[in-house]
Amino acid sequence: MNAALRKIGALSVKDAKDIFRNPAIAVCALMPIGFMLLYRFVMFSDMSPEAEPAVDAFLLGTAPCFAVGMICSMTILYALSEEKEKHTLRTLMLANVSGGQVMAAKVIVSLVVIAIVDIVCFVVIGADFSMLAPFIVLTLLGSVSTVLLSLVLGLVSRDVMSSGVFALPIIVLALLPMFSMFGDGFETVASYSPCGGMYDLLGLLYEGRLFTSDAIMPLVVTFAWIVVCALLFVVVFKRMGRDN
Repeated sequence: MNAALRKIGALSVKDAKDIFRNPAIAVCALMPIGFMLLYRFVMFSDMSPEAEPAVDAFLLGTAPCFAVGMICSMTILYALSEEKEKHTLRTLMLANVSGGQVMAAKVIVSLVVIAIVDIVCFVVIGADFSMLAPFIVLTLLGSVSTVLLSLVLGLVSRDVMSSGVFALPIIVLALLPMFSMFGDGFETVASYSPCGGMYDLLGLLYEGRLFTSDAIMPLVVTFAWIVVCALLFVVVFKRMGRDN
């Protein structure tokens, strides 16, 4: 058990260092912060006091969607496919590292990076710090399904080129809740998307209605996506293990 934890820790350190060594991954990890700065101080810099609550609520829900989409598509999907292409994973396997340990390290690193980026975005938005703790809990919970889905796509992608094709659906799914404002149809679809439950829960958090019956459906959607993506990951992981 201790040996397995040490291996996961070493792999996590390696993956974290890879983020800073690879400019493409590092830039994508910082992009959500850049978008929040753009929204807050350029696009909405001259908003009226009456519009400020609506804008803050929108940014509070949008920031984690950006973070999940950009970080998962790069720190997991791109990095995993790059390791497969360079046979890094095969080398790790020969070094007595299991595939589960590799996957666990990538999940840990991606969730840590998502949490850090979300905290910075929270500060940029200027929301009440009393909401920070539940904000982080909800964003991490809402990120799990997209993280697992990114692992699935990373496992099935053959090389970096194919990962670029798979990255687009991840980003689109993550940003889908942003389009809920365009009409009831968009709102319904967005609410049932992988990040839709998280987006709705953050809206309830901002309005002070998180611990009401209105939060039941977004929670059900969030956990349903986690279960579906977890089952899909198990199936794909077992099959890829046999194929290799």
